Amino acid sequence: MLPWGKSRLAAAILVLGSVLATAQPVQAQPSADVSFAGAGGITLHGTVFRPDGPAKSAIVLQGGSDWKTRDNLRVQAEMFKRIGVTTLVYDRRTSGYSKTQRDYGVLADDLVSAVRALRAQTGAADVGVWGVSEGAWVAPLAATRSDDISYVITVGGSGLGGARQTSWYWGNVLRHQGIGGSLLTTLPVRGTRFAIGAGLFPEADYDPVPVLRRLKQPILALWGDLDINHAPVESSRIFADALAKHPNHAIRFIAGGGPDLYATSDAGFNRLPRVVPGYAEAVGEWLANRQGVHVETAAFAQRPTEALRPLAWWESVMAQGIALALLLGGFAVGGLVALIRRRGTRSSRWLAGLGTATVAGFVGILKKGKRCPG
Repeated sequence: MLPWGKSRLAAAILVLGSVLATAQPVQAQPSADVSFAGAGGITLHGTVFRPDGPAKSAIVLQGGSDWKTRDNLRVQAEMFKRIGVTTLVYDRRTSGYSKTQRDYGVLADDLVSAVRALRAQTGAADVGVWGVSEGAWVAPLAATRSDDISYVITVGGSGLGGARQTSWYWGNVLRHQGIGGSLLTTLPVRGTRFAIGAGLFPEADYDPVPVLRRLKQPILALWGDLDINHAPVESSRIFADALAKHPNHAIRFIAGGGPDLYATSDAGFNRLPRVVPGYAEAVGEWLANRQGVHVETAAFAQRPTEALRPLAWWESVMAQGIALALLLGGFAVGGLVALIRRRGTRSSRWLAGLGTATVAGFVGILKKGKRCPG
């Protein structure tokens, strides 16, 4: 046995050591890679991000049309981690999805599989889904297909079809760049209509309303007031009408939020590599109490979207294709004849060359197709 004085010193050291040990910051939980089977048996790969302390909930993130890998959603995953939510992000399937092929049912089944994988990995019982842009259509659809999903969060959900939304977005971009006149109709409106007629715009008229009306889980729908992609004023009204009978839903706007609630320094026309302030707080507040109805009305105005009528016969793909073929043939043949016979002025030769390049370039742009931004 130690003498009394030494024993008191040893006890003090032990107490001080335990205090110091408990005062140390909690070590960050390491992320963990997971693999799971998606729709059709395809293997999908993802990463689970765990908060530093006890998890308040768990969530799986569903990206938009520009989402390809889990790294595209890392900013959002880190945000959820900071507010105490275990988060799974995964790489989008590489088969069954392309610029000209969409099946939101397949993506929804992948998301349901991801939820089950996260439950199995963490043992979490409270697992929600988050979807942005196109993913804001997929996440509610997945929730209607599985009771394993506890709640839904959407960001930048469009209440309009993808084509109408995209036409509105490109109109915003052109106006922001100072372009006016007939180009504001020719490019975003007629160009989008032609892309639809040419079969280059999959799910052009997707309607999210029937899915929202079937939804049973609590839902938080968010938009930024600087969202120039998803027509938040009109879209929020459509969401509100579709969810009118839903007992637990919230519709909110985040001040200063650009598309997908990224921070922006150019009124929504650029994207900074961080989420807008206030976004995480709004999500955390809602997660703590998902009961009841809270619907905000947009306190800002935006240019209305424009309905896209079907192509007339003279605007059809066949008619336009014949016109393009005649133009391309005329320019090419004229230039070739002038070159062989060495006739014509320098201006005419330039016209033939530039005309051929312009028509060919236009066709090349069409082949790239159009897609819903975000």
